[in-house]
Amino acid sequence: MTDPNAEVERRAEHDGLQHYPVPFLQHLIDNGEGWQSESALGQAIVQALEDGTCVLGPVAHRDYHNRVVPARRDVAPGAKGSLEYANRLRAERGDPLLVGAADGTVSVAE
Repeated sequence: MTDPNAEVERRAEHDGLQHYPVPFLQHLIDNGEGWQSESALGQAIVQALEDGTCVLGPVAHRDYHNRVVPARRDVAPGAKGSLEYANRLRAERGDPLLVGAADGTVSVAE
């Protein structure tokens, strides 16, 4: 069984996200609150999408500058923010893959 804290610790060493656990970041992406920040938190969310730690949310939102942040389903499979993109990068690192549920939530596969 994968230790969820081990991934958080590894992520903290990799990109400085030690103050922002992955489930916290994904929650802020999913509910849109994360897009309202231009702070270090906003930067951590962008980094988490770029490196496949997190994926776009189930619905589109508007960011701090009123730009549309697409929903996961609005990007092509394999594009940044998609499950396929995140899982490709996660597989390359040896991290557990993400799975999407029918309600739009995403979690680490067990």
